[in-house]
Amino acid sequence: MIFGVLAKPSLKNFQKVQKTLERFLRNRNSKILIEESLKEKNDSSFDYASKNELIKKSDVLIVLGGDGTLLHIAEDAAKNKKPVIGINLGNLGFLTEAPISKLENLLDEFFEDNLVLDVRELLQAKIIKSNKLLFKTSFLNDVVINKGALAKIINLDLFIDKSLVSNIRADGIIFSSPTGSTAYSMSAGGPIVTPSLPLVIVTPICPHTLSNRPLVISNKSVINVRIDSLNSPVFTTFDGNYSMEMEAGFELEISKSTLKLKLLRSRKTEYFNVLKDKLMWSNNYGRK
Repeated sequence: MIFGVLAKPSLKNFQKVQKTLERFLRNRNSKILIEESLKEKNDSSFDYASKNELIKKSDVLIVLGGDGTLLHIAEDAAKNKKPVIGINLGNLGFLTEAPISKLENLLDEFFEDNLVLDVRELLQAKIIKSNKLLFKTSFLNDVVINKGALAKIINLDLFIDKSLVSNIRADGIIFSSPTGSTAYSMSAGGPIVTPSLPLVIVTPICPHTLSNRPLVISNKSVINVRIDSLNSPVFTTFDGNYSMEMEAGFELEISKSTLKLKLLRSRKTEYFNVLKDKLMWSNNYGRK
């Protein structure tokens, strides 16, 4: 069995983690394949591959970093139907929820067939102009339309299933999956949604009118948003990985994707316990 290892190139002490993994997996007749951006100069003691090649060749992916590191490979992992074990080296870590100290424990559970398969649905985003498709991708967390450097309000027309729902004046708008509900959308006042629900969350960013509140709708609906006017640069960002500057006549379409990401987690890790831990909720608040 091949375990593909991906991490930020700037990750400190990666060589130590690398050797620990190699030793652990060698004893279980498995090997590791490491993303080539992590290769030390003149190091030939491990097998390396590009991100795309690594994902295709590996049976299981191990992602070391924060949620952003996992989001960077989520679409490709889903396309290739490869399960992912996330190890948190960042701050919050809702997706990469296990600390590095639990890495060997998680791998033990994997070989004992005790890990839980947590399937997350992706959403699809398209950029369209005059009925012509310019760009298409699937995303795990969110797509954000946001203003550029100038502090000017954006005028947005929001359609759901071809019906005009609202004319929104705001700093921007977030389209989030349930998985992404604990990310930017939550910071902008959106609800926290259990990841298994088939929903899309629409959260305006600092709307000019307080009646423009977050919406929660079925992911079977098709959402379109048009920018009414472009007085300053406006960008659309996909899972925080890359962005596209919007031009006059561009339209963003959000719909359900056919892709699903397989996350492997410990049976000891329960969603609401993760929320309580990461968001510092407590059952004992106010008690002595």
